[in-house]
Amino acid sequence: MGSARKEVTIFTDIGVPLTFENVVRATGSFNASNCIGNGGFGSTYKAEISPGVLVAIKKLAVGRFQGIQQFHAEIKTLGRLHHPNLVTLIGYHASETEMFLIYNYLPGGNLEKFIQERSTRAVDWRILHKIALDIARALAYLHDFGLARLLGTSETHATTGVAGTFGYVAPEYAMTCRVSDKADVYSYGVVLLELLSDKKALDPSFSSYGNGFNIVAWACMLLRQGRAKEFFTAGLWDAGPHDDLVEVLHMAVVCTVDSLSTRPTMKQVVRRLKQLQPPSC
Repeated sequence: MGSARKEVTIFTDIGVPLTFENVVRATGSFNASNCIGNGGFGSTYKAEISPGVLVAIKKLAVGRFQGIQQFHAEIKTLGRLHHPNLVTLIGYHASETEMFLIYNYLPGGNLEKFIQERSTRAVDWRILHKIALDIARALAYLHDFGLARLLGTSETHATTGVAGTFGYVAPEYAMTCRVSDKADVYSYGVVLLELLSDKKALDPSFSSYGNGFNIVAWACMLLRQGRAKEFFTAGLWDAGPHDDLVEVLHMAVVCTVDSLSTRPTMKQVVRRLKQLQPPSC
């Protein structure tokens, strides 16, 4: 029984053994020095399984899931997902005491790091557009795949409260814990607003506006006051094209409206972004 509990299920062979012991050792027993990200479901660690072979390990908070059997079924479905804009789920481990997912490691860092470090590089609308479109395509693929059904017909809500990063979570999800494709659309809209501006979802500069004021409220305020150009990060507005930038800003705001029926689908977002494709050099 002891060995069964340490089993790692592999979906993609990366050429080196991925055992429970190898993974834990490669993360330094999930040492904070190897932590490369934190989220609502747990922390992610960089792990060098063998010289030059890196993977990312997402250590999950065990209490977030209803049961091991349901978890196995859901993760096996995720293991079948393959899309150029999604990280690959290489494998996973799940027991009563520990759960982790094994992903391919992205040496270039994540989107959060890109946004944080953007002030150090020139802003290029083509790059921002490509990021926005690639994320939209990945979400549209997941929604086509019917990802919501992973929660099961009777489980259409998170079982232990809201799991997500504050500031990115749709208001209806925060209040009811009910997940939906349209909750993803809201989160996408927030990320799109961050990409276009030099502000975070809950930027410290918003403190003077009072509690609850976030990047969505800031975007709506500037649009309402005819000050759209002030929303965009330095250099982006100057580089243009102004009409397309304002159009994308409006789309991001519509993604974050309270009314679920008014929010577009991710397919509609993809379609609109493709129509606004900037010319290549």
